[in-house]
Parts: sequence; structure tokens; C-alpha cells
Amino acid sequence: MIMNAVLAVALGLAPVKSGQEVQVIQYNPGDYSGLIGRYNQSTDRGGTTHLSGFDRLTGRPFDIAVAKDGRVEGTVGDTYVTFRVSEAA
Repeated sequence: MIMNAVLAVALGLAPVKSGQEVQVIQYNPGDYSGLIGRYNQSTDRGGTTHLSGFDRLTGRPFDIAVAKDGRVEGTVGDTYVTFRVSEAA
């Protein structure tokens, strides 16, 4: 599920380097599902998906928005995160 991959990156669980132009991650749900935990997911009228919950490892609250065009932005605790995501072709 792509939303779990988005959360893995946003929460700092997936091995990505900040500032890199394009990176490909190999997402295996079994590697991250236990770390991400449960979260709420909803989609607004504009098609933006909202993910909210608490980081299972640190307890930090997160509120992430994933736009239809792949733009991701939101907060994890006191940290603002933003990046773009797309599924591999």
C-alpha cells in the first residue's frame, strides 16, 4: 500500500536521504507495518488523502496530506516534512 510507504518515509523509517533529487525505495510492507502502527486515513473532496496518528516508536503525532499529484506535506511532531511520491512505472 503506497500510504504505508509514504508514512515510512515521513516518519524517517525508510532509508532515504534528504535533498536528493530522485530516490527509489523498495517497500516491503512486512518491514514497516509493525513500526508504523495504526493511523486514520480520509480523503477530502479535492482528492487529498489525510493521514493522522502517532509514531509508534517515539509517540510523536503526525498529520500528513498526500495530494493527487503526489505532493506530500505535513508535520511529524515538531518537524515539517515535504516530498513528492509516485509509484514505479
